Amino acid sequence: MHKKILAAAVATAVAGPAMAVNVFDDGTSSLSIGGRVGVVAKNNDGENTLNNDSARINFKFAHKFDSGWTGQGVAEWGFRAQDEYENGEKKDTFFNRLGYVGLSHEEMGAFAAGKNWSVTYDVSGWTDMYAIGGGSALGIYDGRNGGDLDGTARADDVIQYRNSFGGLNIGLQYQMEDHSVSGAQRDYGYGISASYDLAMGLSLGATYSETKYIDKEKSKSATAGLKFENERLYLAAMYGELTNKTQLGDELNAKSKGIELYGRLAMNNVLQGFSLEAGYNELKDDSSANDDQFKNTLKETMIGAIYETGPMQFAVEYAIDDSKNDAGKKEGDNTLSLQARYYF
Repeated sequence: MHKKILAAAVATAVAGPAMAVNVFDDGTSSLSIGGRVGVVAKNNDGENTLNNDSARINFKFAHKFDSGWTGQGVAEWGFRAQDEYENGEKKDTFFNRLGYVGLSHEEMGAFAAGKNWSVTYDVSGWTDMYAIGGGSALGIYDGRNGGDLDGTARADDVIQYRNSFGGLNIGLQYQMEDHSVSGAQRDYGYGISASYDLAMGLSLGATYSETKYIDKEKSKSATAGLKFENERLYLAAMYGELTNKTQLGDELNAKSKGIELYGRLAMNNVLQGFSLEAGYNELKDDSSANDDQFKNTLKETMIGAIYETGPMQFAVEYAIDDSKNDAGKKEGDNTLSLQARYYF
């Protein structure tokens, strides 16, 4: 159980051979450094681009106390391996991803405070496993000023508790008031997740989160799903109902519904480290619309392949975009993506 708690407390969205360098470990105190760097080449509507691949570096500290508690400190920064610009201005090279302090105990569970992966992501992240894309239909990274402020991605200003009781895993979180001047100031937020691990690698789970804003309507997220995994096969399906959380069109959708599916099959019998993957994301604006209007819909189907060798990952994904706007017109273009990534 202790391993489950720690895994949840330092959860990551890495789909690949996550690695870290153990800088120091005397059996009581430890420090490890890890992260990744990579690039993604994309072909979309005849345009070829070379993009950053969500590079990051993290530092994880831990200390075991005689009382049975373990203290943790985690700091992670994203960085742009290539310069990126917005409106002619160069974006910051480094930016904060995670930063929290925690305590965990074999029986008492794990506590964390700071900026950490949300309890919503503990379950909703089951389908956010694409090598390159994905994770776009459950509102995880969406909301006013993004999922960090809205409490479903890497939640800001958060206090969390996680524990496991046999096959039952629970997560609770509370977000403090936001002091930014973003035009959408958070008053408070909370979230809860629960999952149950059955025999033979099957798990069922659900989440609920709500964020209250000053002079703005609340955002809400309710998701449920299941996953199956063994040494060769990973399958996951998630469904979500969202309020003031996603944006299809020019403004937040009062209501929306999303579906995410993902599957990966290891083909080590063909080539060690090789696997096939497939996924589907569909998000529909479920707000009231005029009779002569269509509902904005995001719809994407992905097929791909991944090859892992040592600390490196190479992947290819082909995404078929069938999204439509409120006029019923297809908006997106199919995209071919090639990835090279190095874990350290």
